[in-house]
Amino acid sequence: MLFRSLRPRAVALATVAFLATGPVTALAQRAPDEVRTGVETATGYPWYVDGIAPALITLVVGGLLIVASPDGTRRQTDRALESPGAAFVYGLLSLIVVVGASFLLAITMIGIVLAIPLLLGYAIALIVAGEFGYLAVGRLAADAWPAALAVAIAVSALTGLVPVLGSLVGFVIGMIGAGTVVMEIVD
Repeated sequence: MLFRSLRPRAVALATVAFLATGPVTALAQRAPDEVRTGVETATGYPWYVDGIAPALITLVVGGLLIVASPDGTRRQTDRALESPGAAFVYGLLSLIVVVGASFLLAITMIGIVLAIPLLLGYAIALIVAGEFGYLAVGRLAADAWPAALAVAIAVSALTGLVPVLGSLVGFVIGMIGAGTVVMEIVD
């Protein structure tokens, strides 16, 4: 049975609305003497750039996942919606195992030749698999792919814009997406 109750959908949409209207506008403001405040001070580039890159990644990778395999993408997002807790645990365990194995390989000088490609491959896989989490969040708002992709793009942009809370939310969403892939492999 799909995870379709009104409460999680309302919570997800309220979270997106809070991220859109709350901290982002405060971070974009300037002090009365035109001194930069918020994200611009720490990064050295305009605050909105932090939201553009994740939004573009979600647009391209999420769009390609939908176009290349709509049934597979629906199956992965269904899995994320049915059991987000288990998917998060699987994703987190995969991260711990890969980083731990890479560390153990890197301790030996010969193993570093394997550790670097392992980490790079996992990072690429994590970017792709994490999009299943964002698409699942998009499917909380709408079941049609264009609308779900639009919501996923908005959520990924907002997680990029909000400094601490956005990073945590993005990490959880990405781990849920990665966990769905690991669950698919294990099953």
